[in-house]
This record gives sequence, C-alpha cells and structure tokens, in this order.
Amino acid sequence: MNTALTIIGLAMFIFIVVFSLKRAKEKKKAQQEEHEKIKAYGESINEETRNKKSF
Repeated sequence: MNTALTIIGLAMFIFIVVFSLKRAKEKKKAQQEEHEKIKAYGESINEETRNKKSF
C-alpha cells in the first residue's frame, strides 16, 4: 500500500515538473517570436526614416 502511494506520488510529481518545463519552454519561445517581430518592426521604421531623409 505504501509502495503504491509512493509510486503514485512520484508519478504526479514528475508529471508536474515535466508539464511546468514544457510550459516554460513554450512561453520562452513565444516571447522570442514577439521580440523578433518587434525588432523587425523597429528596423522597418528606421529604414523608412532613412529613406525620407535622403530625399
């Protein structure tokens, strides 16, 4: 009985850890994609500004 409870407890703990790590990885990936979008937008604004000054 105690062995079964221990195994179930460990399984739940491992599931929580894996789920948390997976969620953190997905969140980091989403933040990286958002950062890339912001960077690209900033570069396009800079390019437009440079083009306007040259005329």
